[in-house]
Amino acid sequence: MYKIISVKDGTEIGSTENPRYVKKKDTGCYIQTDRQNAQGIAYKGTAYNLQGRDGIDADDTVLLIEIDGGVETDNNAAAIADCSAAIDDIVVAMLGV
Repeated sequence: MYKIISVKDGTEIGSTENPRYVKKKDTGCYIQTDRQNAQGIAYKGTAYNLQGRDGIDADDTVLLIEIDGGVETDNNAAAIADCSAAIDDIVVAMLGV
């Protein structure tokens, strides 16, 4: 799994299991390519320059950071459990139980 991080301000744009690597043809169209020939990536319909590569004239440049998908899933599950417990506490307090 990969996190997609904006070089501009460090925000996390998203994450993906399989980056969609792209390059720009002479006609200006983006085509899918392999990792070695990539100039950028496409994510949710938006093209991004890939840090350290000849760009594709996109508005933003990103880093792809490889992460452990299992750890990310566990962290999200723990956060959801914490939120669920907090909601339960609020409901009980509102009901005066």
